[in-house]
Amino acid sequence: MKNKKIIFIEPILKGGGGHHMDNLIETTLYFNKENNIHWLLSENFQKEKLFIPDDVMINNIVPGDTLNFFHKFIKKTKIFFLSIFFFTKKKLLIKFLKAFIYNFLSIPDYFNLKIFNFFLTHNFMQNDIVIIQSCRPKDVELVFFISNLIGQMPKIVMRVLYPPKKKIFKSFYYHTEKLIKNKHQIKIFTEVSTVKKYIKERLDFKIENFTQIYTFHERKPPKNFTLGFLGETRIDKGFARLPNLINILSEKNIECNFIIQFSKKIYPNTDNIKKEIINISKTNKNIKIIDGYIDFWDYRNYLKEINIMPLLYDSKKLNFVGSGLFYSCITHEIPIIIPPETELLNQYLIYQSYEKATSDNEYANAVLKIIKNYDFYLNECKKFSKSYKNDIINDPLVREILTN
Repeated sequence: MKNKKIIFIEPILKGGGGHHMDNLIETTLYFNKENNIHWLLSENFQKEKLFIPDDVMINNIVPGDTLNFFHKFIKKTKIFFLSIFFFTKKKLLIKFLKAFIYNFLSIPDYFNLKIFNFFLTHNFMQNDIVIIQSCRPKDVELVFFISNLIGQMPKIVMRVLYPPKKKIFKSFYYHTEKLIKNKHQIKIFTEVSTVKKYIKERLDFKIENFTQIYTFHERKPPKNFTLGFLGETRIDKGFARLPNLINILSEKNIECNFIIQFSKKIYPNTDNIKKEIINISKTNKNIKIIDGYIDFWDYRNYLKEINIMPLLYDSKKLNFVGSGLFYSCITHEIPIIIPPETELLNQYLIYQSYEKATSDNEYANAVLKIIKNYDFYLNECKKFSKSYKNDIINDPLVREILTN
């Protein structure tokens, strides 16, 4: 018999794409052996052709987001009147009206009666856990609203990935403070120290850093060298620098392959860069282009092929929110090249598994240095990977879930 229920809330997840889906799968795989796992997802979630861990119960019942104010108004008005009728029939109208008033006379964007029934009918116990997986303010608003409607709420674990803004009315801080005041079991975790500091300046509550869970791969010394660019093709991730870096490596006769992903999501000012890389690939047969979303295990297989990862990020962006790819490199024993101003990464770089570079020419020189001394860098990567595995075992969020 499994120990408890764990409910992961990811309301905007509509299918494959980005680190949110990957992290949800990774965390699920880590905990699903001894626990009943539920995913609470958008009603627009499409699971076809996606890897989903065994035994996961998918509940795609969260109302889909809409940017159209009129459609949103009509939708929420309909939910309001349906709720009035429903809660009157259930003799819970006073509770509903109080929740409505506490939420500044509004219905949460992600609330409907299906979600209420989900929490009500599962009869959650105190050792069950709700994990707000990416913890956006609207997610917390939903949990706060539900907590006012049902008698028994599970422990609430918030994994805050991005710094929540302070607002006059509805905000992450308002709803979290209300949950704490109402004596619900609340645990708050952040992935990076900058976000932790940001929240602590605005919320008087204990906050701990958590270690993101990733799959591990034990690497052997390669015969050929492959550089990678995986994830979103954004300018702040250095996508625009790729053509120049490829050309410099070619001019310096540094022999290596390239695996480059063009993400499914289209970003401004990247079409010309994509065309430039495609044109280079016509004469450079060492370039492999992956167009669109990469599913869970395919992504990890590409990581196994890549043995040097230049992280071409804008350092200011990197210092504020971190990088999922950075941690994938740790657990897959991949030497990395990073900009020198990355204060956030410097806190974690406890082994010499990396080089630092600023200009594209410096990145090319760093690639050559790693190639010539690969055994050294790989050995450092192995130390780092082992240390990271121990960090996961001893992680406060992991312990909170396993020992609850």
